[in-house]
Amino acid sequence: MNTYKSFSDSELTAQLRNASEGAFTELYDRYWAVLYVHAIRMTNDEDQAMDIVQDVFTVLWKKREVISVHSSVKSYLYKAVRNKVLNSINRGKLKDKYLKSLVSFIVKGEMHTQEQVEFRDFERRIDREVNNFPPRMKLIYEMSRKEGMSNKDIASDLEITDHTVKKTINRALHRLRTQISSFLIF
Repeated sequence: MNTYKSFSDSELTAQLRNASEGAFTELYDRYWAVLYVHAIRMTNDEDQAMDIVQDVFTVLWKKREVISVHSSVKSYLYKAVRNKVLNSINRGKLKDKYLKSLVSFIVKGEMHTQEQVEFRDFERRIDREVNNFPPRMKLIYEMSRKEGMSNKDIASDLEITDHTVKKTINRALHRLRTQISSFLIF
């Protein structure tokens, strides 16, 4: 049985490339605690630090055949932890940005929906009031506002003067303002 404790980091790395579980275990035992402390200092979160160090060792094992360590294993692992912490922080910022955007969208959507509901209520209120107009006033108002006819065209169709149409529309609008003033909130 090989005793990996006496192996150098470069020897352990060479053994690791050959899928030596003993070499991996020795690297894990040598560096887990110091990497964990390093991650805690960067994150101020013990659980997150533990997850990060575990991820680093998982990647080390999965990519053992292709990982190239240019300096020392210790430096490589410290850099890997640092990069995982930075990625985690960036994901957190992205998550925060996404959540803020989502909240903003929801608030705007609710306001838009609320405005639509209020507008429909307002329209229904106006329609109720217009239905209470005397028949001739209702006809002139609807020709003007709903059909978009000019005062001159309404006067021609109903065989009355432009002045009568104008006065009737003004009285209708005044009546509407009076009736729905309690509904309007400024």
